[in-house]
Amino acid sequence: MAISSNNTFATNKLVTMVAIRAAEAAGYLTVGSKKYFANQLVGKNNGQDYDFYIRDTGDAVNRLAYQAGDKIALAERKVTLSLDPWHVLINTNAIEKATDIEDWEDEIAKPNGQKLIQGVVRKAIENDLGKVGTAFIGSGFTPLSQAAAHLASVVSEDLYGFVDPNVEAILTSNGQQFVPVDAPDMYSKGLLGRFHGAEYRSQRWLPVLNLTSATSNALNGSVVTNVSANATDNKIWDVVLSGTSLSGNKIPKATPLFINGVKACDTVGDPTSMDQAFITLEDVTPAANTGVIVKVRAKDITKGGTREIAKEDGTSFSDVSAITGAVSAPEAGKYFTGIVRADGSYEFETMDKIDAAGAEYAKSPAVEGLTVHQNRLVDLRDMTDDTRWDIVTLAGTVEPRAVAAFYVK
Repeated sequence: MAISSNNTFATNKLVTMVAIRAAEAAGYLTVGSKKYFANQLVGKNNGQDYDFYIRDTGDAVNRLAYQAGDKIALAERKVTLSLDPWHVLINTNAIEKATDIEDWEDEIAKPNGQKLIQGVVRKAIENDLGKVGTAFIGSGFTPLSQAAAHLASVVSEDLYGFVDPNVEAILTSNGQQFVPVDAPDMYSKGLLGRFHGAEYRSQRWLPVLNLTSATSNALNGSVVTNVSANATDNKIWDVVLSGTSLSGNKIPKATPLFINGVKACDTVGDPTSMDQAFITLEDVTPAANTGVIVKVRAKDITKGGTREIAKEDGTSFSDVSAITGAVSAPEAGKYFTGIVRADGSYEFETMDKIDAAGAEYAKSPAVEGLTVHQNRLVDLRDMTDDTRWDIVTLAGTVEPRAVAAFYVK
């Protein structure tokens, strides 16, 4: 195997530059996340979902003496994440590389490194929005303030927010702005500033919600008649809605729904005053006025520390199907979205080593917890050079009760 003398790892900064560029784009993954499962990855396969367990709390009782029926076993809360392999591959001709590509780092390394991480971020956000515990809807800074205030009431940790860039544009047009935060240049890209105790970053992959008047009115006039586990995916609930005006009105993905009497719990399983948000996971256009099924992420209704939702009176639901009630939804409009999460409510890590057999291999320095790999293989028969940027990630929300969404109109 031959490697071009002007493109060896000893003489260029390819890997380092890719890592730095990737870190700028990956604030959503790296900021406020912790490595919960680093010691549990041995033996895991790429592209598979795995269940991990976090120790959780039991019930608080107003006495010291133990009595029959007390919950004494340490609860284990199950978290399901996927170990995902990602790569970007380019094929260049050795002659082309010498005659046409003037700057390998700027023309090839940086954009491909950024493309790789943006793909990871885009999928992570798509998977995470449905996992939030609460959602706040409004204009200006109000929903951001409410989201931060709620989280501050249930945790005593730093808060981090991620917003669609258009949210900042709306705020600016109203004469409002984030309080600037000092940060090194390399880490300041996308950092908007602080507000109400949370540090915010720009993230363009967050979804935009367009809700028509007909859909909004139909949802607000509907009721939940049943909730059941999805037949093919136990991480999803099928929520059956019934209403006279649902037929033909598209319910968009990322629509927050609230069910009367269903409250979000705090991080020890006690109910709060906030309604639980059920975020729709896909577009649905009802063909009939009854039996419309929307898919939302399953919630843990187990009594005790693992509980994510509870009844308004503080008691637990005995079964998923018992969750019924009138539905409320946002008023019509175009909403730009964001997420606020407490420190440590998120898990993100990358594999330390990925080798491709028969190829020259190098690993980037870890920047903000992010490791990008480069594998290169030169075929001298046709003078082609295959260069891959590789990353294997484990990413996802591990504590949905400490994550809130907001919708800004």
